[in-house]
Amino acid sequence: MTDLKLEDSGSRLTADVDGHEVEIRYGWDAKHIMRVDFVGVPKALGGRGLGTKLVGKLVEKARKEDFRLRPVCGFARVQLQRHPEWQDVVA
Repeated sequence: MTDLKLEDSGSRLTADVDGHEVEIRYGWDAKHIMRVDFVGVPKALGGRGLGTKLVGKLVEKARKEDFRLRPVCGFARVQLQRHPEWQDVVA
């Protein structure tokens, strides 16, 4: 699977994969609660597990920077539910 190197713009985490942009859009509900608004992977990259990988990268960032995630995006919510090892960062 592709190793994603994310760029953080302050409201989006993005990565370039084979000339396409994948992204997570987010906001802050409180100082230590990140709201996950959207996970986007172009159709051209579908079926490669990139959306799950994006959420996993966000989980790593939450652990490293000591904040919790509140998924508003349905995809992010389902992925966080499917991975019990990620529950420690769910708000």
